[in-house]
Amino acid sequence: MVRVAHEAEEIEGVSRTSRKASEPQRQVMTNNVAHGPTRWNNGLLEVTNSRSRAGSRERPRHRVANDWPEVAKMRNRRSGTLETSRSLYSSISRSTELSLDESDSVKFIQENFKKRECVFFIKDPRSTESLCKCGYTKNQHIEGTQTNGTDKWNYKKHTKELPTDAFGDLQFESFERRGKYIRLSRDTTPDVLYELMTHYWQLKTPNLIISVTGGARNFSLKPRMRKIFSRLIYIAQSKGAWIFTGGTHHGLMKYIGEVVRDNTISRRSEEKIVAIGIAAWGMIANRDSLIRSPNTEGTYVAHYVMDDQKRDPLYCLDNNHTHQILVDNGTNGYATVEADVRAQLEKYISELIVPESNYGGKIPIVCFAQGGGKETLKAINIAIKSKIPCVVVEGSGQTADVIASLMDMEGMSLGSSNIKEKLVRYLPRTVSRLTEDETETWIRWVKEIMEHLHLLTVIKIDEAGDEIVSTAISYALYKAFSTNEQDKENWNAQLKLLLEWNQLDLASEEIFTNDRRWESADLEDAMFLALVKDRPKFVRLLLENGLNLKKFLSCEVLTELFSEYFSSLVFRNLHIAKNSYNDNLLTFVWKMVTNFQRSKKEDGSMKDGMEVQIVGRYLETSPITRHPLQALFIWAVLQNKRELSKVIWEQTRGCTLAALGASKLLKSLAKVKNDINAAGESEEIANEYETRAVELFTECYSSDEDLAEQMLVYSCEAWGGSNCLELAVEAKDQQFISQPGVQVENLEDFFTFVYRMPLRGKNGIESEWDNYRIAWLHDEDIPFIDKQSWVEEYSKDVRVQEV
Repeated sequence: MVRVAHEAEEIEGVSRTSRKASEPQRQVMTNNVAHGPTRWNNGLLEVTNSRSRAGSRERPRHRVANDWPEVAKMRNRRSGTLETSRSLYSSISRSTELSLDESDSVKFIQENFKKRECVFFIKDPRSTESLCKCGYTKNQHIEGTQTNGTDKWNYKKHTKELPTDAFGDLQFESFERRGKYIRLSRDTTPDVLYELMTHYWQLKTPNLIISVTGGARNFSLKPRMRKIFSRLIYIAQSKGAWIFTGGTHHGLMKYIGEVVRDNTISRRSEEKIVAIGIAAWGMIANRDSLIRSPNTEGTYVAHYVMDDQKRDPLYCLDNNHTHQILVDNGTNGYATVEADVRAQLEKYISELIVPESNYGGKIPIVCFAQGGGKETLKAINIAIKSKIPCVVVEGSGQTADVIASLMDMEGMSLGSSNIKEKLVRYLPRTVSRLTEDETETWIRWVKEIMEHLHLLTVIKIDEAGDEIVSTAISYALYKAFSTNEQDKENWNAQLKLLLEWNQLDLASEEIFTNDRRWESADLEDAMFLALVKDRPKFVRLLLENGLNLKKFLSCEVLTELFSEYFSSLVFRNLHIAKNSYNDNLLTFVWKMVTNFQRSKKEDGSMKDGMEVQIVGRYLETSPITRHPLQALFIWAVLQNKRELSKVIWEQTRGCTLAALGASKLLKSLAKVKNDINAAGESEEIANEYETRAVELFTECYSSDEDLAEQMLVYSCEAWGGSNCLELAVEAKDQQFISQPGVQVENLEDFFTFVYRMPLRGKNGIESEWDNYRIAWLHDEDIPFIDKQSWVEEYSKDVRVQEV
C-alpha cells in the first residue's frame, strides 16, 4: 500500500504496510490549471457567463514586453538603444547554442543542488519491520544518526542537506537515447533549477509549458485519449513547448512517453520533443544505479534497468522522457513529495519576463487534466490559484468529470451537498474512504476552483479531434491573458497569442470588437509577425481593421524581411537565374535583395556612423523603397508564399504589371530549382498570376480600350522599368499575349519591342524573325503576320537573352 506524505509540516497518520525499507508505491504529478467556463461541443465553442461571486472576476495582471521578439530587435536598432531587458534576462535563461565545459556543469550542480538524508531514527510503531518514519531501516541511515522515539517526523527537522550524488546522463538498457537527470532537495529554489535546465542542460527557452496531470495509477488509456495525447505532443513539438509529467513508466506517464516516442519516430523532426518528468526520488525503483561513485569526474552515465514485470513495489523511470527531476525530502516510499517543487517551478516560469517569448514577453503554461484523483484535484486547485489555465477532458472520468459536471450548474446550486454528490458519483471508492475532515478539504478545493471559471476550458473526449484540442488550448491561454483592463498593451498580447495559434475566428470575435479602438501603429507588430509566419488571413484581417500597409513598410522593415526572413535557398536560386539569363528584371531584383542584406550586415558591423547613414540614405532613395508594396510582393513571390502574395498583390497599384512580373520571376526561378516539386509549384503560381493578369486586362479592355492600351505600355521602376508587354513576352505568357486587345491594338508597340530584343535561337543561330527586325529598321512595309502563328513560332525558337 502506498504511503502518501502530508508534508506541510510533518509526516504523520499515514497507514502503510510493512515491507522492506526500500520501496513503496504510487506516483503523482502536479499541474496547473486555468480559466472560465468554456465547452467544445461538436466543434463549436460555447462560453458560459461566469457567475458573479467573490473572486470570480479575478484575472492575472501580466507584464508584457513592449515589442514582440521579431520586432524588438528592429525597434531597438531604430532607437539606437541596447536591449537591456534581454541582457538582464540572459543571466537567467541562455540559448542552446552554448558550448560548456563539463566541469563547469558539475561544479554548478555540486554548489547548488543538495540531497536530503534522515539523521534521526524515529521508529514507526505501525511497521512490522524496524523502519524509521522516513521509510528507511536504521542501517540505511547515515553515520551519526540519532535515535528519538517520541517526535513526529518532519523532513525539515529530522533531515539534513548534503551535496547531491545523483546527476548526469541517463542511459536505459537496450535503448540508444540518453536523457539528463538530477536528484535535488525539496527546498531547491525554482530559479536555480530553471538555470540548470536552460543553461547547463542546454534546453531552449520554451514557448509554452504543457503540464499533464491525472491517472497516475490504475489508468487504462482509452483510444480517444491516445488521439488527444498524440495531438498534445504534436502541439508541443510544433510550438517549442516543454511537457511536464510525473516521469515514471506507469499509468498516464507511461502512455505519454509512448506517444512522445511514436511522434518522434513518425515525424522525424529536427525539433526534439522535450518531455520532463518530475518525480519523488523515494518512489523510484533501482535508484542506486543513479548514484555516482565517489571518484567520478565529469560526465557520469547511469545505466538504468527497467523492471518490466513490476516486481518492485516502486516505479521505474520512463525511458521515453528526455529529462528527469527527482525530488528528495529524505523519505522512502512516499508519493507526491515532488508536488511543491513542480508547482513552484511552473509558477516561476509563468511569471518570467522573456523578450524572446512568442506570447508578448511571457511563457504561457496550460494544465491538461484527465481523470485523476486527489492529487489531480489538488494540482488543478494550485494551478488555478497561480492563474494558470486548465483544459479538462470530460468523459475521462473521476476528478475531470467532477469539474466538468459542475461547470453548467447555476451559482446557487454550488453548495457543499451538490459538490459532495458529484464526488460520490465520479469517485465512489475514493470518497467512501475519506474522513469527514478530508471530505471537507476536497469540497473546499472544488469551490476554490469553481470561483475562477474563466480559467477552465472543457472538451468532450468523444468530440476531441485535432482542431478541437488546439483551439481549446489556445482559447484557454487567451482567457488567461485577458483582463478587465482596456489597455492596448494587453490587447496586443492577446492578439499575438491568437496569431501564434492561427486562431482567426477568435481574433475576429474577441479582439476586433466595437469597444476597442485600434490605430494603424498599434497593429504593426502583429502585421510583422503575420508576414514572417505566413498567415495570409491574419494579414487580411489586420488590413481590414485599419493597418496602413504602405506606412508600415519602412525601409527598416523591408531590410529586416529581406535579410532575416529570406530563404537562403531562394537567394541562391535567384543568383543562379540572374547569372544564367542576364535578364533585366532578374538583375534588378537581385540587386534589390543584395542591397537590403548588405544594409543589414553593415548596420550590424560598421562602427562608423557616417557609413551607416550613407547606406541608409541610399536605400531610402532607391526605386524599390519608393514602392514598398511592390517590394513586399516580390519578397512573398520569390519564396512561393502563394496565398500571402495574393493578399499583398491585391493592395498594390499596377496589379496587371505586378502579376506579369510575378509570372516572369517564378518561371525564371522554376528553371533553376533542383527540387521538382518546388519548381512545379513555382510554375503553378506563375500560371495563376498570368491568369489574373488576363482577367484584369480583359475587363479593362471591354470597358475602355484606350486605357487598356495604356496599361500595356505602363512601366514602373519597381519592376526595373519594364512594362506589361515586355514582361509577358520574356515570360512567354502566351495566354496573355494572345488576348485580342494585345494582338490588335498594340501590334506596332509589340513589334517595336520585338526589334529591341536580340532574337536568336539556340546556339546563337539567327531566327527567321530577324527579317522583321531588319525590315522595321529600314522603314519597309511589314507583311501581314498572323499573331497566333508568331506566338507559336516564338515559343519554339526565341530564347530571350539565354546563354
